[in-house]
Amino acid sequence: MKYIIRILIFLAVFLSFASCSQQQNPNALLIQADSLMEEYPDSALHILESIETQQLSAQADRAYYALLLTQARDKNYIVQTDDSLIRTAVQYYDSVGDVRMQAKAYYYKGAIYRDANLCGEAIKEYLTAIPFAEKAENTKLLGLIYNQAGYLYYLQDLLEQADSIYQLTEKLAIQQNDTSLWADALSFQGKINIERGMAYYPTAEERLLKAFEMTNTAKYRRVQANIAAALSSLYSNMELNKKAIQYAKLNISLRSDTAQHYKAFLLLGNAYFKAGLYDSATIYINKSLSSTRYGIKASAYMRLAEVAKVQGDLDRSLALTKKYTLYIDSLHLAKQSDDILIAEKEVAEQQYTNNLGYQNNKLYILIIVSVLLICIIGIIYAVLRKSQQKAHYIEQKQSLLEKEQQDLQQKYIQLKNELTQKEAEIASLQNDINQQINNEEKKKKLQQELDALTRERNALAKEALEHSEVYSKIERIINSYKKYDKSEEQLNDDDWQCFIVETDIRWDKAITRLRIQCELEKEEVHLCCLLLTDFPIAHLECIIGQTRNTIYRKEKEILKKAGCPSGTNKLKEFLKNY
Repeated sequence: MKYIIRILIFLAVFLSFASCSQQQNPNALLIQADSLMEEYPDSALHILESIETQQLSAQADRAYYALLLTQARDKNYIVQTDDSLIRTAVQYYDSVGDVRMQAKAYYYKGAIYRDANLCGEAIKEYLTAIPFAEKAENTKLLGLIYNQAGYLYYLQDLLEQADSIYQLTEKLAIQQNDTSLWADALSFQGKINIERGMAYYPTAEERLLKAFEMTNTAKYRRVQANIAAALSSLYSNMELNKKAIQYAKLNISLRSDTAQHYKAFLLLGNAYFKAGLYDSATIYINKSLSSTRYGIKASAYMRLAEVAKVQGDLDRSLALTKKYTLYIDSLHLAKQSDDILIAEKEVAEQQYTNNLGYQNNKLYILIIVSVLLICIIGIIYAVLRKSQQKAHYIEQKQSLLEKEQQDLQQKYIQLKNELTQKEAEIASLQNDINQQINNEEKKKKLQQELDALTRERNALAKEALEHSEVYSKIERIINSYKKYDKSEEQLNDDDWQCFIVETDIRWDKAITRLRIQCELEKEEVHLCCLLLTDFPIAHLECIIGQTRNTIYRKEKEILKKAGCPSGTNKLKEFLKNY
């Protein structure tokens, strides 16, 4: 039924177009194209391309044509980098002061600079368009402007500014009941929260799933593809590998434009990599290398280098890492966040100057500017002074921390030497005891000496563990969570390996023996090591990233693997006795 209606509309448009063409009325064709722009932008573009520009004698018609053609190309996803056409519209509507058309002209001028990857210039045009759209009370256009501006801020890692803009976009979308715009705003808020880190993942998931649900129709395939990509990235970071792969595949299936597939291939390859499916990961990551974007190439080479390292091909891993470094450097050079901030300042200064008046207020302007400069200089001086003080404080703190680390390392080395000496004494004494076959009295006396040495050895081993670098890192993470509810540091694989070794020394290789006997998983081994420290259970959550209930459940699973009776529920005591 919808297909039939579309055919009828197309026939009506065609007949109307034919009639207008016969009458040689270009203005009527422009109005016709404008009326079709939102629902049928392809038809609007077809009409506009059929108009001969020589027919447009009036300056108003030429400006209207320039604006509509730029708009139609943008809505049909045609990349535009030449601003000569839209400048005609901007100059004319500025001259007549038509704020409604000025808003649209500056917005599409910004879209051209966006396509040309001139982020600063694009932001300048968007910021110029906003006051005109507000005066014209065109909330729909205002929402589009905020949406595009927010995307450029996000693209240049200006996350706080992007988040503020997308919150405004969401409010405008709700007012207009614009599902597509609302979903876009929610989607990018989700992406911003992914960039902010693990603590923001629940908020990111909430935003993205809400956006996904509201666009679950064929009408929003393009929007939903972007949301699926963001969900795949989120679940990949959360190590929910099945979901990451599921949404990465959905992202590809929703794409009709192959030009966008490179990022989708990289996303699916990354999901396979996280799941340990390296062959599938390599296939899709290699497909993404056809992209010309530095960010995609850098990420692809990084993942391929990691795959090669896992597979033991260190030479290939090194070669791929060099390519990754090359493209990541190019990506950093291409960043335009400073251009955006400069554009903000220029627009603000321009708007400020316009509001001050004309020639009769020059003296007043000079006074204001002078005062502002004095204030700015004072603020800069205060900021610089405060920055110097802060830098000095950080330098002192860093120096103190380095000294503490050196002292800790020296103490650790001293304790390890004492521990080695004590173990040699124990071995020698044990040998003497074994030789005392008939002399029970001397054997008993030597055994007492051995017990005393063993206690001293255990005390040294405990102290050495507590002075190790990995133990100190665990304490820093816990203290950071106590103060800020987050930590910049996390234990990596090398840290865990050192921690296991130190714990084995302290507890007579209990961890290694238990891991082999009970076939423990990596996370279970880590939990056992932590339980043999004096840290409370509540503090262990931030080290292994699991809730207290999950920790208790894993304790029961380990006890079950060790063959303990069902009533046993204290893994820590079991490990100490083991």
